[in-house]
Amino acid sequence: MLMLIFMSQTFIKFIGRASKGNIPAELVSQLLALSVPTMANFMLPLSLFLAVLFSIGSFCSQSEMVVMRSVGYSHRRLLGVITLLIIVNMAVNVACTCFLSPWCESRQLDLINKAKSDPTMLAIDSGKFIKLNGNNVVYIENNGTVDKNYNVMNQIYVFSGGDASTAPSVTISTSAKSEYDADGLFWLTLLRGTRYEGPDEKGEFKISFFDEYRAVVPEVASGHDKAKVSTKSNSELLKSGTSADYAEMEWRIVQPITICILVLLVVPLSMVNPRRGRFAKFLPAIIIYISYYLFAFGFKSSIARGNFPVLPGIFLVPVIYLFIFTIPLNLTNTEWYNRMRAGRKKHVEVVR
Repeated sequence: MLMLIFMSQTFIKFIGRASKGNIPAELVSQLLALSVPTMANFMLPLSLFLAVLFSIGSFCSQSEMVVMRSVGYSHRRLLGVITLLIIVNMAVNVACTCFLSPWCESRQLDLINKAKSDPTMLAIDSGKFIKLNGNNVVYIENNGTVDKNYNVMNQIYVFSGGDASTAPSVTISTSAKSEYDADGLFWLTLLRGTRYEGPDEKGEFKISFFDEYRAVVPEVASGHDKAKVSTKSNSELLKSGTSADYAEMEWRIVQPITICILVLLVVPLSMVNPRRGRFAKFLPAIIIYISYYLFAFGFKSSIARGNFPVLPGIFLVPVIYLFIFTIPLNLTNTEWYNRMRAGRKKHVEVVR
């Protein structure tokens, strides 16, 4: 359910870009599928965290945990079962974080940039202004169908802003077709049209009539999405040596560790009094979870900007939560803790 919610949000983002003509509509499904590993990096810890919180809380609220402990089901045995789930989730998270997610994000970037560079992959729809390169803009009133190897279009308007050597112009054509030649160049052929050029340096206009006008449409060199640090492989991150790359590498290592720290932390928080209900410690658990990621993201940003040392870096967050929350909470109400507490109480009474 969580994956569905977040994937729906990602789907809406891609649909919005496609509606604006930034990416072809045909790529939405591919980009959405390539977003699954990245979403899984965040969903795996949260889903297991909530699953343990709700399931154990349900056992406690219905007094099932009391019966389980009375027949010898100890806290250590419960942690053993949870540990098996943690190991499986950590393995999946390592695969997604270190391998699948960088490859998928890199593939997404390649698809988007290829679509922006290849005129045939642009969203050439009726009633849209399409910027090809520089100051050239094309408007298609009616986008026809594909005839053999040609893409046939009707009522084409080409606007050129001009430059230092050429005057601005407007070219109008009743029909046009686009095709690739043997050298791989993309040609736009306008048929039966008029070209209005000017004003020039003298303030004069020029009107030309043509039966056929061919022009090469160059690849769009501007507007490409820049490669993010998250698209780099592990070897590239280690070789680069920049603060941003080190922060990304530490983040990939910390994410599997996060699953272990937070899930073991939530086990004692799930132990509630039956009279208080299964959601008695839900709010504290969620606050701890959110605070963990806020601190982790904060350290990652600081390291990337060079404001915090690479070591201990982000590793400081799981270490702090391990010794402040996870270990103390799991030791509470254990047999060893109860014996130590009883011995200390007996010692105080003897001293008195």
